[in-house]
Formats: sequence, C-alpha cells, structure tokens
Amino acid sequence: ARRPSPAVALACAASLAALGACASPALASDLASSAAETAATTGSLTDGFLSAFLLIFFSEIGDKTFFIAVLLATQQSKGSVFAGTFGALAVMTVISVGIGQVFHVAEEASGALLSTDVPWDDYLAIALLLFFGIQTLLSAEEETAEEEEEDAKVAVAGMEFDGATALIISTFALVFAAEWGDKSFIATIALSAAASPVGVALGGTAGHGVATGIAVLVGDVLGDVVSERVVKYTGGALFILFAIATALDIK
Repeated sequence: ARRPSPAVALACAASLAALGACASPALASDLASSAAETAATTGSLTDGFLSAFLLIFFSEIGDKTFFIAVLLATQQSKGSVFAGTFGALAVMTVISVGIGQVFHVAEEASGALLSTDVPWDDYLAIALLLFFGIQTLLSAEEETAEEEEEDAKVAVAGMEFDGATALIISTFALVFAAEWGDKSFIATIALSAAASPVGVALGGTAGHGVATGIAVLVGDVLGDVVSERVVKYTGGALFILFAIATALDIK
C-alpha cells in the first residue's frame, strides 16, 4: 500500500539541514523542522514528490550529466543548454517512472494469479535503495567529482553546434545517453514501484530541473561552496532512509 510514511519527514529534515549547514548554519534547524512538519502532515503524493526530489537532487549534483551541463553552459547559450539537458532528464524521468509502474502492475497481477500478497516490487525497491545508499556512503571519502568532470569533458570534446536548435538537440541526445542506466534512473524506477508515480514523476523532474539550473548558472563555482563529502553523505543517508520508509510501509 502507498501511504504517508514518518520516515519521509526524517529524510526531509536531514537533507535540508545538510543544505542549510552548507550555506548558512543558522538556517539549518529552521529548514529541518519545517520540512519534517510538512512531510508528516501530507499524503502519499507529497511523500513521492519529496522522496524523488531529494534523491534526484543529491544524486545529480556532481555527476557526469551535471558536468556536461556545466561545460556546455560556459561555451554556449545557457538557455539552450538548460533546455536540452532538462528535456532529456525530464523524458528519462517519465520513462523510469513508467518502468517502475510496469513492475508494480506485474506484482499485482502475479499476486492475483498466485493468490499471494507478497509485494516483491517493494522488496526490489528496498534492495536497490539500500544498495545505492551503502555504495554512496562508502564512496563519500573518495574524490570522484574530478573523474566525473573528466568524463564529461571527453563527451563534450569536439562537439559543434549550428544554431540554437542543433545545440538543444545535441545536448538532449548527449545527456539522454549519459543518463541511461545511471543511479538516478534506477532509483526513480525503484521509487515509482513503491510510491505515488505522479509524485515521483513530478519530484524527479523538479529535482533534475533544480540541479540542472544550478549546473548551468553557478556549476563552475559550486565546488568552492558545497562540500562533495556532505552531498554524498546526505545522498547516501537519504537512500537508506527511504529504503527503511518503504519497508515500514509494507503491510
């Protein structure tokens, strides 16, 4: 069943506290308490939105597609780069939510066929979220941003654009290919199988939009303001918290 989970409030509080601490420690506690109160009093649509938004945002900051947008935005029209990057990520989000729903429908159909109510789609979501959470936490002490940036440079190198339309289409294709099978893509599938698909689609799209906007506007100086370790620890903790939330929601 898809119902509100108190763990969402904890995840929202933790993530916003981390963001507040990066920018202004004085705001951290206010942001955290506000997020916890909001998440605790709203329904599954909002749960899905917040879960997807936070997971996608922290997954995308500093990853390959983020640096592709950063590099292109320093050389080309920021508006066109944003349109191509965000368009690809939005389409990818819809596709991954659709795949998640296929798993959910298959689980319901097989349950009816076999007269069992074992929610294997939820168990799969829990396993994936735990895997990504542990993997992210274990890699938190590793400086991977430079490696991701180098991969992005290789992908962007030699690209030529004849006008805004060509730039948007080329950026869309490049980002779409880079994002396919990525951690955020699979995480969205897992969330969609266990949470509100509309909420996950909206939240995932919003998370990509904010992360892409940051990449295009201030991505080249973000490393001087936000610690890569903080982003990874927060992202890893969120994956694990939402895995726990999903487990607690299983009836």
